[in-house]
Amino acid sequence: RIMFEHIRSQFSETFGDDNGVQVIMAPGRVNLIGEYTDFNEGFVFPMTVDRGVYVGIRARTDTQVRVFSSRFGELIEYQLDKLEQPDSGHWSCYVLGVVEELRVLGLVPHGFDAVIDGNLNLGAGLSSSAALETATALALQTLFGFDMSRVDVATLCQRIEHRYAGVMCGIMDQFASGLGRSDHALLLDCRTLSHVNIPVNLDDHRIVIISSEVKRELASSAYNERRAQCDEGVALFKQYDPTIASLRDVTPDLFDAYGDQLSEVVFRRCRHVITENARVLDASAALAVGELVQFGRLMTASHHSLKEDFEVSCDELDCLVDIANCTKGVLGSRMTGAGFGGCTVTLIHMDAIETLRANLLPYTERFGLNPEMFVLQGNLEAGEVWGTYST
Repeated sequence: RIMFEHIRSQFSETFGDDNGVQVIMAPGRVNLIGEYTDFNEGFVFPMTVDRGVYVGIRARTDTQVRVFSSRFGELIEYQLDKLEQPDSGHWSCYVLGVVEELRVLGLVPHGFDAVIDGNLNLGAGLSSSAALETATALALQTLFGFDMSRVDVATLCQRIEHRYAGVMCGIMDQFASGLGRSDHALLLDCRTLSHVNIPVNLDDHRIVIISSEVKRELASSAYNERRAQCDEGVALFKQYDPTIASLRDVTPDLFDAYGDQLSEVVFRRCRHVITENARVLDASAALAVGELVQFGRLMTASHHSLKEDFEVSCDELDCLVDIANCTKGVLGSRMTGAGFGGCTVTLIHMDAIETLRANLLPYTERFGLNPEMFVLQGNLEAGEVWGTYST
């Protein structure tokens, strides 16, 4: 309700009144397990978080578009058919990219006024850009009433990242933001986009996200390098089984039979992806039946694989994971996201949360950083927000 009222107040302040304003929200996400499997056509297991991006929107009768960002205190104005593409990385590229792609499809017939705000920490690795794109697309769909499935919304928003932001991301973030459901995590097959929402029954346990406060400066170059190394692995295994299109197709038996022909580094990269895909399927099955201890073990195993085999962790992330796993009441912990900074995600008993918070002091003393801790209080799903909505 707080964000709903804030958006309407901002809208009235910016555009004169809030008559007829509709408010739409799309949540951020955290990936519980399944890292660097997406571009290998494998499996991921994200869930939405309890905060997101909110868009207040109202139609105009002309072709003028006015979009105000509360976060950045900036108003963008232009005529619908005269877009000058914003700089990649600027907040408006995510919004106006969505508008332009939908306009070209004939789905945005006239202008509108919009106010955008949210309660996602932009640096916390909770996928604020995907939430921004998704909220914009769903706001325009609500406003103009066009027919588009949530899967198509996700692929459109991924295209915005590629074309307007210059980020060649996978589909997971946009898919999770648009199709994630409250009280569920989303098991997604990145090849077929088939997906199933798995109930999250944590009882007295909670999901805790800790931001390392380390900027991921190495992530882009490492991503490209590891993508090439995975492709090198696929090329070898394809010689022995022509049906193999990605590491997702490589069975453990095939890996054991021919993996020793790979260089030591490529061997470890492939081992991570193959074992991580198995961990995602095992973890989703464990969570579905409430086997939280097993789920936690798989989270920690995932981190060790990302640290040792894929080498995308860093001292700060390893320290946070070690602190968590040494805290009584923690069932498992891992880095989440691209690595080299960003966040960890931890499964913890609710009675141990304050102990974990206190245990972070050595991290601050060692690295001079103050990690931010988010305790998920449930999770949200994208859609229209009403005045009785609570955050």
